[in-house]
Amino acid sequence: MIVITGQIFTDADTLPALYARLKALCEPSRAEDGCIFYHMAMEDAERGVIMAMEGWRDQAALDTHLALPAIAALLEDFAGKFSNDVQIHQVTGSQRLSI
Repeated sequence: MIVITGQIFTDADTLPALYARLKALCEPSRAEDGCIFYHMAMEDAERGVIMAMEGWRDQAALDTHLALPAIAALLEDFAGKFSNDVQIHQVTGSQRLSI
């Protein structure tokens, strides 16, 4: 499984439109073959920080997602208006954490 976690940073003027577009991608992305989970959340509106978490069955599923016209359009529409700190994790197993 491929897990993507991270933060997306933008300015106060761009934040509402960027967040709306990212949230609009959630439902269709979750319906894609190979999507395990796909979440975007407002982490800190004052600082313009959005939290992203995605899970994909494998690299091929992620590559297919990233090649979609909706992703290309988002990147084009917001080019230069955001930065990110995103990590991609290859998960080969799991374990439960008891708290």
